[in-house]
Formats: sequence, structure tokens, C-alpha cells
Amino acid sequence: MIQKPLDEITEDVLLGLIRDEVAEGRTIDYKRELPGTSDADRKEFLADISSFANTGGGDLVFGVDEAQGLPVQITGLKSSDLDLEIRRLESIIGSGLDPRIRYAVKAVTCVNGLKALIFRVERSWSGPHRVIFKGHDKFYGRNSAGKYPLDVDELRTAFTLASTVTDRIRAFRTDRIINLSNNQTPVPFSPGPKLVLHLIPVEAFAGPARYDVLLYYSQPARLRPMAASSWDRRLNLDGLVAFASINPSYSYTQVYRTGVIEVVHGTLLAREHQGFSIIPSIAYEKEVLDYLPSCLMVLKDLGVNPPVVLALTLTNTHGLIMAVDRYWTEFGYPIEADTLVLPEVMIQELQTSPGRILKSSFDLVWNACGYPSSKNFDPDGNWIDRR
Repeated sequence: MIQKPLDEITEDVLLGLIRDEVAEGRTIDYKRELPGTSDADRKEFLADISSFANTGGGDLVFGVDEAQGLPVQITGLKSSDLDLEIRRLESIIGSGLDPRIRYAVKAVTCVNGLKALIFRVERSWSGPHRVIFKGHDKFYGRNSAGKYPLDVDELRTAFTLASTVTDRIRAFRTDRIINLSNNQTPVPFSPGPKLVLHLIPVEAFAGPARYDVLLYYSQPARLRPMAASSWDRRLNLDGLVAFASINPSYSYTQVYRTGVIEVVHGTLLAREHQGFSIIPSIAYEKEVLDYLPSCLMVLKDLGVNPPVVLALTLTNTHGLIMAVDRYWTEFGYPIEADTLVLPEVMIQELQTSPGRILKSSFDLVWNACGYPSSKNFDPDGNWIDRR
């Protein structure tokens, strides 16, 4: 795969592939021309696309000539209507693969007027994906030599991978919630209800993902714990933890070497008011909403690939009451559960709006307090300033 975000790929980047002799292989393939209209051409295109999705993702680059697997020249595409060709190919993908895959397309315009076209295919966790075009019932993977049909053992592994990864993610989350409920934290932590936010890259539980967290040790300003005005950091066995510099602490962010991020805050959920423990709905949702982009930036800095599972958990919640308005004059019903383990949310793009990611989780907390949805967001996940 070209080591650039798709929207940053230019002619110079393509020329760099030629200069550096970046060969075809597991994550990149070069094609001089776009697929034709014959059934054979369409099946070949679908096999290429699905092989990336079934393996590690990658880039299918059209308009670049190759010799023995090495790119040698940007030849450009002959099509007079590239948008029409893109729609044609997208239609082939939409009807020719089962299940559907996630991909993006970028047309690259060169100085001499030539154009190249890149299909960037994401590694899929809902596969394997099968070519179903006109009875061509096959699964493909990729290795350093290119695409090949998956054998029986590889298919068995691919089919079980998604469920195995899901089980591992949920087991990890369950284990962490149990430990946090028992106040087993990486730093001495204040007792009481906790807000716990996990961001769990799927690839962290699908292979030996390891990332260098030392950046945040040498530059601690880049990793502020949630709602902390002063903080410190230290390395530990799991990676690095940044924490509010008060003993016991009330906020920390643990960055695991696997790319997992664990955010815990201990004072957002329970404010004393007239003998009751109050959840300040506006304050706590705004803190989480404002902090999520920092977590997504850490994932980008580390080079983590989506999808990423977001999981929000509230511990020691029995009896907490939601303060609906800013002045705490309207309240919901007391929460009955000891812990609110909210359903996971899949983040497919790290650029996704934080409100769109979080709204469904916030809504469920309001449900637990007797309300149909959060009053702090519109239906599209945009924050409503109710100050």
C-alpha cells in the first residue's frame, strides 16, 4: 500500500514508486489500463479487489505500466470520461462481491494531462469476500506474488477470524471493567463511579500489532488526560499512562503498545446535590465529546488502521440521577444498574465526527434515566449548546 493518505497521493508520489522500485506484491498492484467490458475482465477486477480485502488491504493502481512487477512509467488512462468509468467499476464491485467491501477511489492528475486511478481497499473484518459474478464462486487472497485462490484451510481460518477477534475484544473489555470496578488501576485512583472509554483497534486482536509509545513519553504535552489541568506520565508494562498529577489521581489515559487506548475519569459522573449523586449531563458529555478527537489523533500518530471499536462504560452507577439541564432543576430516574456496559460502536474512518460516533452511546445512558435520547445533540449528532 502506498504510504500516504489517499487524498495526499499526487503525481510525485507515483513517480516515487517508480524511482524507489516499489514492486507489486501483497498490498499493491499496477495495471496499465482499466478493466474492459468482457466477463473475464470483470472477474479479474473483482478477484484483485477481493484479494486485498481478504488479506491486508491495499492499492490497485491503474494507469501505471509495470515490467516484471516493477512500475516503470505513468502511462495514464485513455478514458474520456473517468467519472463514468469509476461509476461502472463501482457498480461491478457492488454486485459482484459478497459480502460488500469498503474502499475509496482517487483520480490522480499528472502535469502532462495523464490521469491515474487508485482503488484503495480496506482490510476487511467481515469476510472472507467471495466473487459471485456470473457464477464465478471463488475466494481470493494475496501474497508477495500477487493474488491466488484461497484453499480450504485458509478459508476456514478466514471464516473464524471475525468471530475470534470479536470474542477477544469483548473478553479484554470485560476483564478491564472488572479490574476497574475493583479499583485496580495503573495509578492510585479516587474511588467511586468511573467513566471508562475504550478505543480498541480490531487489528490489535487479529495479529501481533505493536506500536512505539515513546513519543508520548518524550513529548508529554501531546497526551493530556481527560479534563486534567496538570499531568504527568510514566512507562509501564502495557505501554504508557498519562495521569492527572494529584494523589490519588482522578483521570488517566493508558496507551497500550497494541494501539488500544483506555481513558478513565473519576469525578465527572457523581456530583453531590441536595443529598443526591448527580450526573451533570451537559458537562460530562461535552468532556467526552471534546476528548475523543485527541484519542483519534493518537491512533493516527501511531499508524493504527481502522476499524476501531469504541466502547463506553459507566461503573458504580446504581442510584445516580441525570441532571437534565445546566442548573440541575430537572432530573431523570435513578439508574438501577451497578454498571452500564454500553454496546460497542465501530469506527470505520478516524475522520468521523465525534458526535456521530458517541451519540448512540449517550442516548442509552439517557434511556437508563428514563429519557428517549440525549438532549445535547440533534438527530445528526451535532452538539446543541444549551448553556
